[in-house]
Amino acid sequence: MRGDTGTWKNPFYVVLFLSVGFLMAGSRLSSQTPGQSRDEDFRFRPDHERESLAGESAYRKFQAQEGIPVHGGFAVDVYTVKMGPWKRQGPGVTGAYVNLDGAGAIVDLMVLEMAVGAQTRPERHLFEEQVMVVRGEGELHIWQSDPAKKVVVPWRRGSVFAPPLNTWHQYINKGREPARMAAVTDLPLKLDIFRNPDFLFNNTYNFTDRYNGQADYFDPEKSLDYSPKTAHSLSIVNLIRDAWTWRLFHAGQGYGDIDRHFLLSDNNMTGHIEAWPVGAYQRAHRHGPGASIVHMGGPGYTLLWPMSMGLTPWKDGKGDKVSRVDWNEGTFLIPPINWYHQHFATGPANAKFIMLGSGPSNEKYRITTRVLRGEDAGHMILFRDEDPYVRQLFEKEVAKVGAKVLMPSMKELIALEKESIQKDTLAGMDCQGAQQSGCGRIPLVVGSTVK
Repeated sequence: MRGDTGTWKNPFYVVLFLSVGFLMAGSRLSSQTPGQSRDEDFRFRPDHERESLAGESAYRKFQAQEGIPVHGGFAVDVYTVKMGPWKRQGPGVTGAYVNLDGAGAIVDLMVLEMAVGAQTRPERHLFEEQVMVVRGEGELHIWQSDPAKKVVVPWRRGSVFAPPLNTWHQYINKGREPARMAAVTDLPLKLDIFRNPDFLFNNTYNFTDRYNGQADYFDPEKSLDYSPKTAHSLSIVNLIRDAWTWRLFHAGQGYGDIDRHFLLSDNNMTGHIEAWPVGAYQRAHRHGPGASIVHMGGPGYTLLWPMSMGLTPWKDGKGDKVSRVDWNEGTFLIPPINWYHQHFATGPANAKFIMLGSGPSNEKYRITTRVLRGEDAGHMILFRDEDPYVRQLFEKEVAKVGAKVLMPSMKELIALEKESIQKDTLAGMDCQGAQQSGCGRIPLVVGSTVK
């Protein structure tokens, strides 16, 4: 029997309700920072003002002021890309910017063409650029503060070089046809950090530790060359006269492939030239952003897929999400950061490309962050782990052009790979997981490589 004890009029319940109310109010007050009033009493700026803060990056704003075409996507052709008058560079100069999906806004490609008799205006800047001449001939003039002490560097189709950081430089077309260059730069990263073009283009500091006016600085015979015995061959050199004929050495990333890495003008960027024969391909691999590839010849294709799709996307029912880029001479491609990618030479001509530039970090100059280096475990897919569809597709593509698959059976490749890893391990190399140190390189077989 409840009687009056079940109603709110009972003094016991009145006291109880009041106590709970005070406790809840105290809880709310104690949850706020001492001395802080309610949020609605704070003098916030209007929401529409905050919305107006959003805008383009410093790099994008600079590009818009340049007034030349900007291209994106997965790949472009440096020979046919649409260009426009580049007023900043001078009369008779046209150009285009290329910002591919894979660049990660770390690097870009500038394509520049000079009409017969034209020349660029002298400039200096605090971003690195690595240049390849794809057509024509002329001269590069380099100096520090005194133009009377300039060094003249002749160039032609196939020449590869890098104006040292913040040196004055000028390109002059000396040939009988328009001269075209492709240059990979780290302008996007530098400009987005400093947000001031004047600082990048009008800084008077001379990096004499990189270049101090040496007359023989661009002499290819002064290169420092390292053998491919335990890793890729490497040359520290400031001018490659002809990328098409530069001597290459055993690589072993695929079957019959040869390459040679290079460091130019004491840059933080790196690069290499690589070739492999008709009917062969490389093992899939992944790395950091900005690896900028210009194909130099030989039809073929590249398969690309995100790391999240695993080692065997076709076997796992994700093959429809794999991207494919067909290439020939002039194709410019950048694999997205940490995407697996794999290059295939279908024929009828041998394949060759130059990795013209990259994000910062190389063998000589490491950067602290691992994000931009892309250094982590499992960056190359071994033949033993390869999706069976990769080989099946390649055999079909090679047959289409009447060529033959040069590579031995997958069973033989796996055996060669296993033997190589065992030898590398016994030699003291760390071959667990990633092939960062060159573990598991496929031996160079006589008759299997590019002549």
